[in-house]
Amino acid sequence: MPVSPARLAAFRILMRIEQGGGFAVDMLHDDPVSRFNQADRRLATELVYGVLRQKSCLDWYLASLVERPPERLDREVRMALRLGAYQVLFLSRVPVRAAVHQSVELVKESGKRSAAGLVNAVLRKADEDGFEQACGRLPLDSPRGLSLRCSHPEWLVSRWMDRWGWKHASTVLHENNCPPKVHFRSNSPRLGQEEMVTILEAEGYSVYPFHLGRRIWIVDEGDLTKSSLYRRGQLAIQGAGSQVIARLLDLKPSDVCLDVCSGTGGKASHMVQLGKGQARVIGLDSNFARLRIARQRHGKQWPGLRWVVADGTRPLPLSVRFDKILVDAVCSGTGTLRRNPEIRWRLRADDLARLAGLQFSLLDNAADLVKPGGILVYATCSLEPEENEQVVERFLSSHPRFRLKTACDEELKPFCRDGFLWLPPLVTQSDGVFAAVMVS
Repeated sequence: MPVSPARLAAFRILMRIEQGGGFAVDMLHDDPVSRFNQADRRLATELVYGVLRQKSCLDWYLASLVERPPERLDREVRMALRLGAYQVLFLSRVPVRAAVHQSVELVKESGKRSAAGLVNAVLRKADEDGFEQACGRLPLDSPRGLSLRCSHPEWLVSRWMDRWGWKHASTVLHENNCPPKVHFRSNSPRLGQEEMVTILEAEGYSVYPFHLGRRIWIVDEGDLTKSSLYRRGQLAIQGAGSQVIARLLDLKPSDVCLDVCSGTGGKASHMVQLGKGQARVIGLDSNFARLRIARQRHGKQWPGLRWVVADGTRPLPLSVRFDKILVDAVCSGTGTLRRNPEIRWRLRADDLARLAGLQFSLLDNAADLVKPGGILVYATCSLEPEENEQVVERFLSSHPRFRLKTACDEELKPFCRDGFLWLPPLVTQSDGVFAAVMVS
């Protein structure tokens, strides 16, 4: 029996991620997965995210079944073992025989035919009861034990345990291994909320308003990228926290605005929308490919959007001054580990200081372009104080013309702390988000 399309796609995506390339969310919406039937698409998605979330736990368990150290195995062999073990240990509806056979075929397909016998023998020893017993012997009150059971880097677990205590850290770690919800909004000046919901429900989607309010929606069932509204650019898939951030700018139709780290344009298009379609917004990013995607997704709906390729950590090549500037900074992404599990394996402890320096540079350069009386919003999807409060405090101490303004309106007041907006993932059931509003 040949390798199933879903398993082969999952294997190739995981290999690309292992080699440091890209994010699962993007590759799972590209070919060939985008052309799969619903069952294969779901299986490929489950396998990719499942292996990424359980990676270190799987490796730890597999090490007890392999006669040689797993790190000495070829990368393709390790990945086939992870995929097979994940199916055996976590997917009760997949027959063990199928999981083992398909993993053996994956090794052959990848050119490592000589390892087929090893993969077969190891996965036949994998056992759900034995796995649970082994996990039960882990000391969960230690960073090492908790990091293995919840499959997070030990340095990050230790850090969170020190800051939050065992109970809260443990809960965050477990939640990070649960599938996230998908949030969205209208992305058209002509598409009202009721019409959007009516169209989606007619196409078989189950949607409802999200509790953070003001036109944030959540899909309970269905792949929104297949909807007619998404294909026409009239619907934007965007995290609830990201949708809240644009509100902090208090946008007016007359505003001239800059989105410094625009990426694929979700926040920039939302800024135009909140400015009643009349606010003028420039989306700036150092990556031309991302801005090209942004223009394709949002340009038809919001013709007032403009795009500039530039590095925000350097003096910006713009002569205009802006009423509102958003710096949704490049960060560690520790508030998004539920949605982007690969980040946990790429991040290192010493990255935080490097990122804080980059974030300060982004703010420093943006500050020069804020009009007197204008608003500068700084935001991250990080849980780490080095990237959040400490960056803002450093910025304010070196830019006395700016002052901190309370970031929360009445609806967001429960999430306001010391003048900052803080959306904790456990409470909001969305990405962890930090934001500060500063007035010139």
